[in-house]
Amino acid sequence: MTAAATIGDNTKADRERRVMLAHYHRKDRDCAAKAAAVAAEKKANRLNAKAAGIPSSQLDHLLKSFNADDQQAPVDKLKRDMENLSYLGLIPDPSIKGDLFTRVDRVDNEGMIKAKGFFAGLNDLDRVSGYDGGSVDDKLWLESYDAGKREYDTEIPDIMARISAAQSKEEAPASGDGDPFNLDQTN
Repeated sequence: MTAAATIGDNTKADRERRVMLAHYHRKDRDCAAKAAAVAAEKKANRLNAKAAGIPSSQLDHLLKSFNADDQQAPVDKLKRDMENLSYLGLIPDPSIKGDLFTRVDRVDNEGMIKAKGFFAGLNDLDRVSGYDGGSVDDKLWLESYDAGKREYDTEIPDIMARISAAQSKEEAPASGDGDPFNLDQTN
């Protein structure tokens, strides 16, 4: 039997506060569990990439450049890095010894469009070029997108099969009938 609420009785307010706290704690706990699962998945991905010869720093740089609000920022950083490397004498100084890249190493506008389209296709991004629909640039981007998608779709089954085969070789072979608790050695 519950006592009747009287003026100044905070029992109801206390219950509501506890329930609200529990509600938000549950949501927060679920978010934390999802974040931990995502972090574990990312860690596994990084380990697999490392085993494939791709350093985490390269993935970090690629992701940071990909997500940059200002696409010029990574280019400016590269210029600063090149300036620092030339200052340290690790690469030729472009202002004194000429251009670091030869003319054939430079990418023209068409090459940039192809590279962006190919990257988008390879990474299964939206098939929208951002150029005027039907324009030469749009068609070039879409052709490059299709080429990137085709390369991924063609190559990934073989790559995944090799990874799976390598992982199965690492696993210890099962002995007997597969039951590790079977003490009968006559099998």
